[in-house]
Order: sequence, then structure tokens, then C-alpha cells
Amino acid sequence: MAHRLIFLGTSAGVPTRSRNVSALALQLENTKEWMLFDCGEGTQHQIMKTSLSVYNLSRIFITHLHGDHVYGLFGLLASRGMTRAESPLEIYGPAGIRQMLETVMRLSQLNLPFDLKVFEISEGTVLRYEGFRIDTVALSHSIVSYGFVLSFDEKPGHFDIKKAKKLGIPEGPLYARLKKGERITLPDGRSIEGNSLVGPSIPGKKIAIGGDNDDPMLFAPYAPFDLMIHEATYTQKDFENLPRKFRHTTAKQLAQAAQKMGTKHLILTHISPRYDKNGRISELLEEAKKYFTDEVEIAYDFMEIRI
Repeated sequence: MAHRLIFLGTSAGVPTRSRNVSALALQLENTKEWMLFDCGEGTQHQIMKTSLSVYNLSRIFITHLHGDHVYGLFGLLASRGMTRAESPLEIYGPAGIRQMLETVMRLSQLNLPFDLKVFEISEGTVLRYEGFRIDTVALSHSIVSYGFVLSFDEKPGHFDIKKAKKLGIPEGPLYARLKKGERITLPDGRSIEGNSLVGPSIPGKKIAIGGDNDDPMLFAPYAPFDLMIHEATYTQKDFENLPRKFRHTTAKQLAQAAQKMGTKHLILTHISPRYDKNGRISELLEEAKKYFTDEVEIAYDFMEIRI
């Protein structure tokens, strides 16, 4: 099994016919539990088109409080309440997220049947969970914005079942002990070290998820990354021709930064609606490929990645 990433919204600012606004789901391996990064308007409709269930949603991480990243939160909470979900839901976001939620819930008389836990994060906030940790990275945007670095724990090496059977070790509890590296003694007196049957530890994967940001090198202290998911709203040429400069990253800037940070796999998201017209989406990918030599692709709604 593997962790499962599902892009629920990949457009910047406003939805298009083929893209909704920002939302990214992460379902942890071997469980129905999943987490959500950003929740633009209409995210609950996107969820309904997948195998995910809001009943099993455990945590939501909001990068910043611009509407295309947070306006879907209120409807999603109400819908989760209608499923009669009773398990707690945690929400993490910048200062102001608590006031925003409390105000909407109070004025709309939204009473939830589950415990809603809201945490306001800041630069350097570290969250630890079973099997992984999340570091909060302060980004550069027109409003306070954060990125998240997910670092998964290393896993024990693969257990050599064929070798164990060849040694005459009976399947069952002894296998579990050997997988942990313990020494066991068989009925015939033989002593076997678990480490002799377990391969090298498997390093944990590291994933960078960016909010809106005009300086992707802010992730550098946490690099390198197995996967980096970051906005690339414009091509460099289009950005330079904008009459008003918005604090976003171009495909060129992101590709150059990802290359410097030793990223293995780069995914561009938060795509300006202009590129959905007349087949211009390829311009972003072509620009990124000029400066990034490893795997790079453009995210699209309902795209899935296995980690």
C-alpha cells in the first residue's frame, strides 16, 4: 500500500470548466483516514466525485485565508455534520482562522455533532503524528501564507519470507518478532537473529506542499524533497507583462528552485485560468522542463499520485 494524493482543485483564484479552486487530499496508507490541504469553494462537490468520505476526514490544513483556499470550509463542515460524524476534526491555519470559523458558525447557527478543534499556526510550528511529522514554513505572499513539509518515518526493511521458510521457521508470532529485529530460539535449539532476515531500513518520503508564494526557495532548509507540490500561476513572460504584479511563482522560478533543492518529482498547480484557454497549458510545462531535469508535470483535478 502507499499514501494517496488526490488533487481536488488546481485553479488559481476562480474555478474554470475543468478546474476547481485549491484543495489537495492525502489519504494515509492502510487506512480510510485522510487529510485535506486547503478547501476552496466547491471542494465538497469535488470530494463527492472521489472514493473519499467526509466522514473519515480527520484534519484540514489551511495555507492562507484567501477565498480560493478557504471559502469551501463552511459547507464542508456542515455536510460532515449531516453525516452524523462523531470523530473529532482538527483544523490548522493562520491567525484569524478561528475568528472566521466562529463568526460563520454563530451567524448561520451551525451546530456540529463532532468536536471541532481549531489551531492557529505560525512559522516553525511542528506537528507530530504517528508515522510522520509536519513542519510549517512561512512563505511570501500578499497575506500571511504557509507551506507544509511532511516527513514520513523510515520503515523497517523487507522481511525475507522465503529465507525464513527455508530455515524451517514456522509462520506466526515468530515472524513478527523477527521483523522487529529480535533474536529467537527455535525448538531445535537454533538461535536466529531477526536482522539476518530483514533488509535495510527504507527511508521515509518527504513531501513539500506550498501555499501561495513568490519565493519557493523558502523551502530550502527542509530540502531535498521526494515530491514538491507548489503553485506556478504564470509563465515568466506573462508575469512580466502583467500591469499589476501579484505575489505568485512562475513556472521558471519554481523549476529553478526545485532543481537547486534536489527535488525528485515536481508538480505545478494553482494554474491561472488563462492557460485553460486555447490549449496554453503546455506553455507552463515547457517552461518548467527547460529548468528542471527530473520528473515534472502539471496537476489537474482528480489527478492521483501514490507515495
